[in-house]
Amino acid sequence: MRPAGVQRRKKFDTLLNSTLLVEVLSPSTANNDRGEKFMYYRQIPSLQQYLILDAKAVHAELYSLDELNRWVLTESRDLSAVLDLSSIGCQVPLAEVYTGVTFS
Repeated sequence: MRPAGVQRRKKFDTLLNSTLLVEVLSPSTANNDRGEKFMYYRQIPSLQQYLILDAKAVHAELYSLDELNRWVLTESRDLSAVLDLSSIGCQVPLAEVYTGVTFS
C-alpha cells in the first residue's frame, strides 16, 4: 500500500523509433545477437546503426545503414579507435567504452 498522495511511477522500458541499438555480447548470446536478433532489428524502419561490444576483449562491431540501404560493418579492436555514432550525432573513443573493464 502506498502512502496517501504518492503516485505510482510509470515504467518506461521501450523506446520507439530507435536509431541506434547497442548490445554487449556474452558467450551464451553472441551468435544470436549477430544473427537472428540482428535480422529482426533490421526490420525497424528508424534503425540506422547497430553496435555490438564484446565483453571478453576489446572488440566493437558497428553496422551502419548506408544511403543504398546496405548494412556496412566497421570493426575495431584498437583502443585508439573512435566509434562514429552518426545516428545520434556522437563520436565515442573505444577506450572510453572499455574504461574500467578488466578482462580475464
